[in-house]
Amino acid sequence: MKITREEVENVARLARLELAGEEVDTMTRQLDTILSYVAKLDEQDTSGVAVTTHTREVSNAFREDEVHE
Repeated sequence: MKITREEVENVARLARLELAGEEVDTMTRQLDTILSYVAKLDEQDTSGVAVTTHTREVSNAFREDEVHE
């Protein structure tokens, strides 16, 4: 996937970030690398992989509330 400088500038504007010209170029290269990697991951067959929403079992992920007075 190729991300354009204009797209990066638009996202920065939406996020209310002020990026200098060199920063836009750097961010464009970095985001393009990340999106290319994600596209490779998207090509993988995950039909046999169970869907997960948490990295740990939910029952073990949270502590019980304790009342302190």
